[in-house]
Amino acid sequence: MALTIETVDTLDRIDRRTYEAFHAVNGAPVFYDWRMLLAAERSPLLPAERTFYLCARDGGNLVGFLPAYLQRLSVVDPLGLLARTAGVHDTGGEFGLFSHMMHCWETTIPCLGRSDVREQLIAQLRNLGNRVGASYAGLLNVGDVALLSGLTESGLTVRPMVDRYVLDLSRFDDFDHLVRELPSDGRHEMNRQLRKFAASGATGRVLAPPYGDVLERQCQLCFETTARKGTPHYFPAEPLVRFVRHCGDVVRLVVIELEGHLVGGGICYEQGDTFHVWSAGVTYDQSEFSPYTIFFATAYRYAFERGLRHVEGGRLNERIKLRLGLAPVTLYSALVRIPSSRRGEVNSRTERRSDECAEMGWDKALVD
Repeated sequence: MALTIETVDTLDRIDRRTYEAFHAVNGAPVFYDWRMLLAAERSPLLPAERTFYLCARDGGNLVGFLPAYLQRLSVVDPLGLLARTAGVHDTGGEFGLFSHMMHCWETTIPCLGRSDVREQLIAQLRNLGNRVGASYAGLLNVGDVALLSGLTESGLTVRPMVDRYVLDLSRFDDFDHLVRELPSDGRHEMNRQLRKFAASGATGRVLAPPYGDVLERQCQLCFETTARKGTPHYFPAEPLVRFVRHCGDVVRLVVIELEGHLVGGGICYEQGDTFHVWSAGVTYDQSEFSPYTIFFATAYRYAFERGLRHVEGGRLNERIKLRLGLAPVTLYSALVRIPSSRRGEVNSRTERRSDECAEMGWDKALVD
């Protein structure tokens, strides 16, 4: 039976139960959970001009899926990764059609059965990029080595982009065993920070929803932390709160408090046997200990208590993550440049008004 590719612009046009059954069978990462996709559509953390879902069907059955976001190049790369590794620069008002959102670090193409599903979804993505006026189309943060060769065969240029960091907990009996096996500098630092933490009277805990007033405070701290690093638009506080609420009970908050004050923690995801450390927010002027180190220690302890086997530590901060026992896995971009002569006209709906930006909690400069 012929494979068909349907392109829709909202999750409302996809049957949720059908999709969730598909997601459960193919074992795609948490970033393809229905709730995560809904969060990215309803409260995007980086403004998307348009959102698309490419659905491959075989005889009416969903066998492949690819989300794609049309974004200005000035918006999609707040960390400068594409500029440094792929030479993708905004020369003035250009667009890219990318999968997945930049906040995802495990991009893949979930599929079942037929071997031609991924190839046809990539072809559809390229055609869609032409029609909506994108300068580039492709995938970001791909770690699936088997997928990369297929992307090259589909005409995309594959380049190393950034590392993500992972830890296999099955190698250790418990948290104390993990600490003993850390690199020497990491072991000494972890023990030193744990002693300071214990002496301070501070607490560390992991919360499932509901969160009381902790969520708003944690999101604000994540925003303030990224702002200190020069990327204040990466985790805008108000959209982040809405994003997390849309994600529902897949979210866990790691909360480090001292005398009732939030001094560190982060937004994480628990899926299957994996604990995903996604975003951290810390302040270093309110405690004698390192909230970042204690944040990871609390996450590790929780993962052992829950019998989880893997910790995903996110991207960047290489030095400290290696010290914390995490190992790097290279992520790649897979892109194609679309010649200007082949680009269609960007739909007028992509032109956002300043009041819409304010309503979403974005800086108007991000979309102008």
